[in-house]
Amino acid sequence: MKLLLFSSEKCSVCNALKPKLEKLAERFGVAFKEVKLEENPQECAQKMVFAAPTVILEENGKELNRWSGIFSLEEVENFLNRLLT
Repeated sequence: MKLLLFSSEKCSVCNALKPKLEKLAERFGVAFKEVKLEENPQECAQKMVFAAPTVILEENGKELNRWSGIFSLEEVENFLNRLLT
């Protein structure tokens, strides 16, 4: 299982979210990867990501859930908690 953060260098929300998501992923034993929109346009297009921040939880390449724009980190945590415990 992998938690992907699609972010932008200029996004202050993304920069604040990254360390929190890293800790959350570690806590649940989920891999974490940051994908910069500016550096990875093909991956963003493939996953239909058009805004930062966007967080995708996937397993074996299949999307399990997506959060985009303004969302509570608690939403991600609750979803992981329901899924993995």
